[in-house]
Amino acid sequence: MSIKILTVDDSRTVRLIVAKAFKPFDCVILEGSNGVEGLAVAAKEKPDIIILDITMPIMDGYETLTKLK
Repeated sequence: MSIKILTVDDSRTVRLIVAKAFKPFDCVILEGSNGVEGLAVAAKEKPDIIILDITMPIMDGYETLTKLK
């Protein structure tokens, strides 16, 4: 069973780096470009790990984390 990793970051470059870093492992990489997208993906996919940026537009990491709890 693959581990689901959700990376939420407004930087496409950072999301690509995370995806590349975990590519050798049996992981499914999910992405969100802001907190709102991240919450939607988290609700639908139930990731095992979330890598969350703090400074993002629309909804920052702190607010996203609060809503995830």
